[in-house]
Amino acid sequence: MAETILYKLAAEILKSLGSLAAQQVGSIYGVANELHKLSTTVSSIQAVLTDAEKQQGSSHQDWIMRLKKVFFEADDLLDDFATEVTRRKLVNKAGIFFSKSNPVLYNLKISHRLKAIRQNLDLIAKDKASLDLVEMRQPLLLEPNSVQLNLDRETYSFVPDGEVIGRNADKKEIVDFLLDSEVEENVVVISIVGLGGLGKTTLAQWVYNDEMVKVNFDKRLWVCVSDVFEVKMIAEKIIESAGGEKANYLQLNTVQNELTEMLDGKKYLLVLDDVWNENTLKWSKLKNMLIGGAKGSKILVTTRSDVVAEVSGSVHQHKLGDLSEEEAWTLFEKMAFECNKESENSNLVEIGKEIVRKCGGVPLAIKSVGSLLRLKRTENEWIYFKNQDLSSITRGSNDVMAILRLSYNHLPQHLKICFAYCSLFPKDFNIQSFDLIDMWIAQGFIQSTISNRDNVEDVANSYFMDLLRRSFFQETEEHELFLLFQGTEKHEFLHFYKMHDLIHDLAKEVADREFFSITKTEDTEVVPEQTLHASCLFQIDGSLVFPSDFYRKHIKLRTFIYLNGSPYSVMSNSTLERMISSFERLRILHLCQLQIELLPQSLGGLKHLRYLAISSESIVTLPNSITKLHNLQILKLVNCNKLTKLPRDIWRLVSLRRLVCRFCRSLTHIPPGLWQLASLMHLDFNYCLSLEDMPGIGQLTSLRTLTDFIIGKESCKSGLASDRLNELKGLDLRNRLTINFKGRVHAIGEITLTDVVKKMKHLRQLNVEFEFGNYEDYDLIMLEALQPHHNIESLRIVNYSGSRFPSWLMVENLGFLLPKLVYLRIEYSRKCQKLPPLWKLPSLQSLVLRNLNVVANIDGLEGDDKFMLPSDECYFSSLKRLELQAINKKIMKQILCPPHHHSPLCDLNNLTLRSVVSLVTMPEDVLKSLVSLQSLSIQSCRNLVSLSTCLTHLSSLEHLWIDNCPQLDLSSDEAMQFQAPGNLSTFIVLRLDKLTTLPVWLQHFSGTLKSINIRICPNFATIPEWIGGLISLNQLRIHGSPMLTSLPEGMRSLAALQMLIVIRGSSILKQRCQEEVGEDWPKIAHIPRVYIQE
Repeated sequence: MAETILYKLAAEILKSLGSLAAQQVGSIYGVANELHKLSTTVSSIQAVLTDAEKQQGSSHQDWIMRLKKVFFEADDLLDDFATEVTRRKLVNKAGIFFSKSNPVLYNLKISHRLKAIRQNLDLIAKDKASLDLVEMRQPLLLEPNSVQLNLDRETYSFVPDGEVIGRNADKKEIVDFLLDSEVEENVVVISIVGLGGLGKTTLAQWVYNDEMVKVNFDKRLWVCVSDVFEVKMIAEKIIESAGGEKANYLQLNTVQNELTEMLDGKKYLLVLDDVWNENTLKWSKLKNMLIGGAKGSKILVTTRSDVVAEVSGSVHQHKLGDLSEEEAWTLFEKMAFECNKESENSNLVEIGKEIVRKCGGVPLAIKSVGSLLRLKRTENEWIYFKNQDLSSITRGSNDVMAILRLSYNHLPQHLKICFAYCSLFPKDFNIQSFDLIDMWIAQGFIQSTISNRDNVEDVANSYFMDLLRRSFFQETEEHELFLLFQGTEKHEFLHFYKMHDLIHDLAKEVADREFFSITKTEDTEVVPEQTLHASCLFQIDGSLVFPSDFYRKHIKLRTFIYLNGSPYSVMSNSTLERMISSFERLRILHLCQLQIELLPQSLGGLKHLRYLAISSESIVTLPNSITKLHNLQILKLVNCNKLTKLPRDIWRLVSLRRLVCRFCRSLTHIPPGLWQLASLMHLDFNYCLSLEDMPGIGQLTSLRTLTDFIIGKESCKSGLASDRLNELKGLDLRNRLTINFKGRVHAIGEITLTDVVKKMKHLRQLNVEFEFGNYEDYDLIMLEALQPHHNIESLRIVNYSGSRFPSWLMVENLGFLLPKLVYLRIEYSRKCQKLPPLWKLPSLQSLVLRNLNVVANIDGLEGDDKFMLPSDECYFSSLKRLELQAINKKIMKQILCPPHHHSPLCDLNNLTLRSVVSLVTMPEDVLKSLVSLQSLSIQSCRNLVSLSTCLTHLSSLEHLWIDNCPQLDLSSDEAMQFQAPGNLSTFIVLRLDKLTTLPVWLQHFSGTLKSINIRICPNFATIPEWIGGLISLNQLRIHGSPMLTSLPEGMRSLAALQMLIVIRGSSILKQRCQEEVGEDWPKIAHIPRVYIQE
């Protein structure tokens, strides 16, 4: 690992020595010859570093340690040169300051430092001859095969975590134990035991998300324990997993009370993942805190140790074995071949099967090797890997790590150091790729390619994607949930990744002593002196004082990251001051979710700093000295709610590449100096709600991403809105852009607006938000100028008050202009009477139309008599999700049932109708063609009386949700005659005043209906006898129906029913269902989970 770092560092030193700044300094001081000799020496040493990596002798290691120390000294000195050049240019912008008449820039210490470095390197270079190291030169500017730059978007293929292979029987056995209702104890422990890499966590996740498990437990809780088993900390994590706030409980008693209250009477499943604790006393303390749950509660433990399973008191130990040969090959095939044709090569298949046997049926090893071989395409490469790399591995306890080391050894040099850096993150940590990429860049780990020298971010991103393809990272479930639940509003995607715990162990192993994670206060006394990169992972409070030796021994520290995540962590002003003044060589300072009252002026002394991240609700201002950070590339200010302004002289941050101000709600304006930063590529002012205007942004010609562009009230009022908007025209923005008009546009300036964003070919999401209540036609002029490039995928228009939609939306060939549009949302348009021909958009999958009260027609669908769809036209050919809110019934019919079209919307699977006031009955012809519809939601249609027979045509319908339709009488629809079997599995009704009993037509779904949920239906009084025929029903929930006083005999026949919950019901029903003695108890005694409450 050390040699990998040194090779990269040598490349950086040589690059710096060749820079203009070094040449100018050399000329002024007469040290040009010294610099030239230094360059020659570094180059000769760099040539043998690859061979040095293969040597294991102590003399080689001593040589490397000496070299490393001098290399870092040289790197710091050359960084000083470049910084001083930048500083002087800022002081005297008028001309060149490097001339014979200029005063001396540095004192003699600089010359002495340079000579000392060169002399030390000369000695080291001489010693390399005695070590018999062989020169193995590599090109300085690599163009690795794995680096494939794609400016639009990176795509990749790998096995998703949810696609579990070969564990069906294991899952069934564990689920059966979890659902076992015969257990008498309040809480029972079950363990999954197996070697690392067998997939214990993946299996536990699969079980945790099983539908029957979800139904059977009131609460499901997940805690990753890993190495540290502290009872109080685990209890706090349990509370957080249950949806409670992160808190700093000072006393164990307080935690106990909170946990007891949360679990009281609840049947819960708690997963404790990756447990190592073998201390019986600690287990006993934890279990005592968890006994307050209902009978049948379970704890599922995953561990590599049989002793842990025994000490935890597991009633069942599930020993996880290897995959079968067939299962192992299936997994390997997915990883190694993807969709490539190599799998058709019988020779490769045979070689692959021999390699899979060596992996011993361990999923992680198979994934790792498969990912590695995916990058090798020839038989010779596979044979060499099998015979040379795998030949020494035999079956044993360390087999998996040996195979993982092979994957690491096969990494290119430039990826090894990037991977080692990940050891600073704690296990199970959610990593955002752009954060990690920014850190790699800040440390100088990224090599520019010959064809793309300047675009370091694209190269860094390709590094990350390469590690992802090789299975060193995996996408997390949280990423998918974020897309599902939050992505609809702003259509914003945040990507989170994790490392498998064994991959994390590997990162720790290869990182040596240069990377160190401080997990508790005592660790500060044992941080190795060689450490250059440190992370602090424990919660700290304002009284924490690091020992003096910690500062003294680590003055050369290059990274300090705080990653505990507790919002209650506090660092005192004195501790922060001491840290900053001691660690002057820091490149990265990450202090997020750490409450800091004041950033000290000494911050400006961190002249090597590239990356600064602060998240504190206490900070009001940034120190003026921050503008002395001329090397700062990344400045992230997140959740700094009291921060009111940025530094006036921010223009001095000449290296700034990314500025993030997220959730800085008090920030009111941007200093004009920001627009002078020619290097700025990314601006993020998301949720800066007080920010008023952004004049001058057009000067940032290097800008690539801009999350929010705000046009303030004064600009809108004074006629400057068009001028502001026109500033975007020269920018090549990508990803997502929100344009927010904060006032009513009252006038237009002299500039004619055209094609503001049309040339932004990398822009994927465009949101345009006008001021609510704007009734001027100036909105039309604004929106007319915002025609996006044809690569746009998401478009959102809110509060538009133009009298018509812009011409680029109303064109005949709309599908040609926006061929890739996937998501479209238009809401609160008060004057437009005609919608664009949206049905022509060929890629549109999701359409949301809200509060378009005056819209009377859709272009191209004006009238039943006139309109006939041409035979060669496609009608909403890709639409899968449709939401219609507060529109008239005519528009609804035009979209759902265009005249003279036999099968419109045949792929639609999700339909929401909300606040369609004119809807009285569900017309049969509207829904009969929706053959693929799986989910139907009808909400707040206050005049809806009947569903008529619409459900009889929806043969694919699985989920039906009806809410707040006070006139709807489901009993009037008893005449429904179904012609085909149904698939309805979920029936949910809320706030239906006329619902008195279950609708008769539910009997048609006796074989598929699994869940009935009745909420706030005050007149619901009877459950019919025929409910006993719903043989698949496994949960029945009734909430807020006090008229229900008894249960039918048919309840006895519901053998599949796992859950009966009645909340806010009648006292009579509660008494009749009292366990063992109630009149209705025999009807429901067989149900595992019964909860009846008044």
